[in-house]
Amino acid sequence: MTVKVSKPAINIREKLSELDISTVPFQKMPAGSVVQVVDKLFTPTSHVTTSSQTFVDMGDPFNLSISPKLSNSKILIDIMLNPYLSGNSATGAYNIHNGSVQLGHSSSGFGMVPATGGSNGQFRHFNINASDTAPSTSTITYRIYQRSATSGVTFYGNHANMTNYIRLTEIAQ
Repeated sequence: MTVKVSKPAINIREKLSELDISTVPFQKMPAGSVVQVVDKLFTPTSHVTTSSQTFVDMGDPFNLSISPKLSNSKILIDIMLNPYLSGNSATGAYNIHNGSVQLGHSSSGFGMVPATGGSNGQFRHFNINASDTAPSTSTITYRIYQRSATSGVTFYGNHANMTNYIRLTEIAQ
């Protein structure tokens, strides 16, 4: 006895056009995919200075928050700052705090702003690139800290009317 099986013809192109592939759920994104980007460009109108040799919070607007879509994702931190060096001995350093710990070395942070201010002072451009791991999907606020490298010397972590930029990029793991 012969059995015949028939099935309806499927138009593959038609079925593919029915799929909603414009939105991939965050949980389905492959490792290395950019999940979200949060950034801020700002120009404070006043100096942000310190004479402290320990790190102090630069305050608002030198912070930025992100609410990770995935726990355990990588957060890439890119910061562009514009310090002012008032003289050859006016060095300083920056650090980033994630609400729990400092991300850079506790004493030197992410490197020293070079002491090349000269007798008339000098504007500098300073970049920080760091990363963190999101422990959960709770909001994380990254704060920038500054310190003076020399006792009695004021470090201008930001000079008035200089534009700064912070970008947080969440990467799926």
